[in-house]
Order: sequence, then C-alpha cells, then structure tokens
Amino acid sequence: MFDTLNGTPLPFRHFLPASWLVILASSLSAQEPTRLVVRDNALPCLNMRTRPESSAPAFECLPPSTVVEAIGAAPYWRQVKLADDRTGWVAKKFLEAAAGPAPTPADADRDDAWLEVHVVDVGQGDGIWIHTFDDNIPGNGRYEGYNIIIDGGPDASDVKNRLLRYVLDKAHERAVIDALIITHPHDDHYPGAEGILRHFEVREFYDSGYPKQGIKWHRFRALVDSEKFEGHPIVEHVGRANFGTPDWGSELRVHLLYAYPGSGTALGSGNTLENNASIVLRLECGSQSILFMGDAEGKDRADGPDVPKYAERFLLDSVSPAALRSTVLKIAHHGSETSSTLPFINAVDPKYVVVSSGRKSFGGIFLPDATTLERYCAHKAATRIYRTDQDDEAEGRTTTTDADGDDIVISTNGDETRVVAYSSGRPITMTSCVP
Repeated sequence: MFDTLNGTPLPFRHFLPASWLVILASSLSAQEPTRLVVRDNALPCLNMRTRPESSAPAFECLPPSTVVEAIGAAPYWRQVKLADDRTGWVAKKFLEAAAGPAPTPADADRDDAWLEVHVVDVGQGDGIWIHTFDDNIPGNGRYEGYNIIIDGGPDASDVKNRLLRYVLDKAHERAVIDALIITHPHDDHYPGAEGILRHFEVREFYDSGYPKQGIKWHRFRALVDSEKFEGHPIVEHVGRANFGTPDWGSELRVHLLYAYPGSGTALGSGNTLENNASIVLRLECGSQSILFMGDAEGKDRADGPDVPKYAERFLLDSVSPAALRSTVLKIAHHGSETSSTLPFINAVDPKYVVVSSGRKSFGGIFLPDATTLERYCAHKAATRIYRTDQDDEAEGRTTTTDADGDDIVISTNGDETRVVAYSSGRPITMTSCVP
C-alpha cells in the first residue's frame, strides 16, 4: 500500500507553523479534470489520503490501472476523484496520464502559477528547495510541478538534517527530486545531500567539476554514482561543459551562468578557489528572476569593494547586464565581506537580498558581515534583506541550535514576487533595509 515505497518514517517530524497552510493553499490548483491512471509499480496499491501528507489517514487503496480524475495539486501530491465521486490525495509519482490524446502544450502564463523557492534555515550553510507550479496536466511541458534542490546543508545525519525534514514534511519517502545541484564541495553545502539521496529518488545531479580531494567528498560522490532512478543510473552533469540547458518547464528559463572553469587561474587558492568553483544559477519566470550565487566571491576580505575579481569579475566580463539583473539575489558566501563588490551590486540591482547563514564563528567573525549588507542598502534603500540567522545572536543561538526555523519562502508568478520570512518559525515583516 504505497505512498512511501517501503520507506521508514524519520524518528520525528517537523511541522511548520500554521502560516504555512496559507502558502500551501496558494499552491493548490483547481483545473479542468485530467484522467490519470495508477502506475504498475504501485504495488500492491496506492494509498488515498485525507490530506497531502504521508501522516494523514488513508481511507482507500487504489490498485494499479485504477483510473482517477485529477482535481488539485500540492507539492508531491495530487488531489483526485474516484468514479463514485469520493476525493482524496495520492502520491503524484505513482500516477501517469491515462491513455488518450497527448496533452496539449500550455502556452499562456497564469496569474495563479506560483514558483516557490524555499531557503531553509540549515544553520551555517546552504539548503534550498525549489518547487515549480503544477497544473495537473502531466506531460504538457509546462507547470509540471518539478522539484529541485540546491545544496544540502552541513548535516549528513537524518536527525540533524533540517533540509531533509523540511522537504519530507511536504513529501513522502522516495518522492522525486528532479535535480540535485551541489554548487561546490564545501562541508556546509553538500553533506546534507546524502539524506536527500537516501530518502528521495533523484533524477539528475549537477556537480561544478572542481577536483576536490579527500575521503569525505569521494564517499559522497560514490553515493551519487550508486544511485538509480527507476532502475537506471541517475544522469550526472559534471562540469559546466556537461550541464546543457535544464528543462524545468517552459514557463522557466534556466541559466547556468558559471562554474569551475577547469583551471584555478585568477580564482585564488585553497578555500577561496573552492568557493570560486561554485555553480552560479539564474532562474527567469516572466519578468521576475532569482540569482543563486553559491559561495562565488568577488574579492579578498582586505580588498576594497570597488574592483571585482574572481567569479564576480568573470560574470561581469562574460554575462550581459540584462542577464545578471535579478529581482532576488541569494547572496554569495553567506554574506561574507569577500562577496558583493560595488560593480556586481550595480549590475544585479536586486529588490530582495537573501542571506543563508548561521552562528558559526570564523576567528571571531560571524556571517553575514554588516559591511557587505550596508553596500546593498547604500545602493538602494528600498532593498529588503532576509536572513536565515534572523535574531540568532539575540536569542543566544550556537552552531548546535541555529537551525531554528528562520526560513525564507520566495514566490513569483512571473509578474510579481513575494517573500515570506520567519524568525524561529514565526512570520516577520521587513519594513526597511537593515544591514
């Protein structure tokens, strides 16, 4: 009886505050019913539940080949109606389009089609979940409800891995991750992806191609190499030359702007070089855009902010200004002083700046640097800055307690962008540019 594919629930579950229900409700779609059929691999049957949660009661179990009508969608789930008019929720991965005419490609943009980007509070590190809108018409190439993970945070163990718990709360064991992107192999970016690989089925994997040495990274890459998706090895894109152009629905334009160029020339050394091997990704949805910088840097800490170098220099030299300008910027390197030179800020010109950071001391320095954020406020006072370490210092958080629910949810329908942020799980509103 399927929606966990023989998976075992984690020892405990994390539930977001009630305000999440508003976001969830906004992602539900009530479209023209589409006929779907339960897949043959849903053995012995597919659980039909009262809510789009694996913990919700099951009241029916649908055998393979059962035909249903899709009437709604939430991340990882479809709301369906049976022939006797009963309705409920089933795991999306066990349904496919029923036999009939191929779905008609959807061309028109929709005001209710919200792309969601969840910047999860993983403490000191990066962990991002992207969910595209699902119009309940599988196979038409638009609004397909894809799920993408960028980085996994610092914690490989299931108990500590907050990104894993966050996504599993919306999904179920062995749900599909369409793309897993590791921007670069630093320990605050990739270890948590082990949990994603263990608990989900990953379709494609992206690696910057930086030649990281060491047992820990090689063990992680061996785990990736051993993974399968529907019985076949997952597709691995290693190095920018092998990235291609990801297809996450025709409503999005995906630009992989930068990654390790194959040589460390002019990119620094040691940790600086590894940071500047980061994958830099930009998503366009209508007139709105989001730029994800990984840990790509623009200068050394002691340098002034006027003259960019490293990855920022490369981007400014090789990417047109229009291809860098973005509504939302996920700031590089956790807001370190080594990021965000003035020419780069002028080029991106963000309306919203998002910082993923925690309460880890780097020789007495905690990120983000106030000087970095001040440059954004000086550039444009209307900029709003959101942080996953919101109030952590005032609350006395440490590296063991800083993943406390300071999550940031960015939503865009292509015409407007909204940001909902939390402090310890409580929604907050930013009314000024605060470094």
